[in-house]
Amino acid sequence: MIQANEGKRSLARYALAGLWASVPMGAAAMMLALAVGMGFFDPLRLIASVPLGTAALSGTGPVGVGLAVHMMTGAVLGAVYGLAVEPRLNSYYVGLVYGVLVWIAATLVLALFAPIFTERMPHGLFAMAHVVYGLALAALLRR
Repeated sequence: MIQANEGKRSLARYALAGLWASVPMGAAAMMLALAVGMGFFDPLRLIASVPLGTAALSGTGPVGVGLAVHMMTGAVLGAVYGLAVEPRLNSYYVGLVYGVLVWIAATLVLALFAPIFTERMPHGLFAMAHVVYGLALAALLRR
């Protein structure tokens, strides 16, 4: 559990929780990728395809780029959650709903800006990973 001063809302605390919540999300995505016949690092490569395009599909550098983008996005979305949800209303249910809403928004945005990601990332895998993120984020921010 991430601690903060009692009764105070902290952008840094929320961003840190989002960053940490992206860890189990990424692990789940990579393990699910193996389960559906993809490569272990394919989710990170597909994330890297957002800034790099098709160059992200080979080599080792794109894995690091994908990890950085994934973690930074997790931090930003954790900050959004923390600012949008009153601490007393935070629950696993709210986290689950947030994860689903982020999945829907990400799917729509990526469809416009990252067709490689949209074509190659199984929708069920992407959805399950976001549910893990929302639940982990809510757990980290519980008091």
